[in-house]
Amino acid sequence: MAEQLYEKLAELFNKIGYGSRYCPELEALLKSLFNEEEARLALNLSPLAPEPPATLAERLGEEPDRIAEILNDMADKGLIYCSQRGEEKRYKTIQLVPGIFELQFMKGEVTPRAKELAKLFDAYFHAPIEESETSREAPGISFARVIPIEKTVSTQVDVFSYEETGQYIDTAKTITASTCYCRHEQRLLDRGCDYPDDVCLQFGSFAAFVRDRGFGREITREEAHEIMKRSAKAGLIATSSNTRDRIDFICNCCTCCCGILRSVKNSNAPVRSVASNYLAQIDDDECTGCGDCVDRCQMDAISLDEEIASVNTDRCVGCGVCVLTCPSEALSLMPRADFKEPPGSFRELIERQAAEKTRAGEL
Repeated sequence: MAEQLYEKLAELFNKIGYGSRYCPELEALLKSLFNEEEARLALNLSPLAPEPPATLAERLGEEPDRIAEILNDMADKGLIYCSQRGEEKRYKTIQLVPGIFELQFMKGEVTPRAKELAKLFDAYFHAPIEESETSREAPGISFARVIPIEKTVSTQVDVFSYEETGQYIDTAKTITASTCYCRHEQRLLDRGCDYPDDVCLQFGSFAAFVRDRGFGREITREEAHEIMKRSAKAGLIATSSNTRDRIDFICNCCTCCCGILRSVKNSNAPVRSVASNYLAQIDDDECTGCGDCVDRCQMDAISLDEEIASVNTDRCVGCGVCVLTCPSEALSLMPRADFKEPPGSFRELIERQAAEKTRAGEL
């Protein structure tokens, strides 16, 4: 009975997140994260819109105060999300990745529990994949999106507001910053890299949740802009959910530690695994063949061909990292021919992904 409970939870995470596959490693991870009661509540809680504990209690035929106490404890653990207006608290189930994974490590804690979870997540991320899974085509609608570094898109192009990190920063009521969960998880495993840690941002109601539950610290808009500038200079890739009207976070990622970007890089065509509307373009007349862009590109999308840089269009994710420091200004970002507007909301993104997975027989 317990195994069925965790298998159903894995199916839910596959439906609402980046994707999950049930295997012994995932079962061990879920059992460490959720006790059976918590797993049952997560399964019955809405994954789309926060709801009051009384609604879930009525659905289950149980005592509202007891359910409220358990849900609040789960939110403190980073297993579900809580929004609060005045005294009213509402909860919803969140994705495993991105979502629960990040909340386990964004405090930057170095404890036996944190190290245990790092090992369990790592075992799951590196679990053997069946040949039938590796041959699947990438979904038509990606969960993650790359947002280009500001001012790296060609001046000849009109940039939509949803392709600018600045507009999300400038319109957010609350902004928080936290430890980079991916790099911290890797350091708990005695790995990691030299990229900066304090560069992950959260916005709006999710930022309020992060602040109120102690997962991060509230910062000003000026601090957020400075974090983005520092991250761009370091060569990090700005990613978020593939939504247009509102985003909950911006992760400044590296392919050495970020599980999602690492899997994107290891695919034959990274651009098919993550939403990207831009492509690096090189002015051959201006390129000096210095190789800086080759060194900066985390997707191995640029090479030198007879002392002139060349872009592999299947590997370029349009992040702008190469453009930012090109000494001869030979690089710029141009829109892809298949430029796509992201889904408007998180609900629309989840519903479209679920519909595609159902058509493909994955749900």
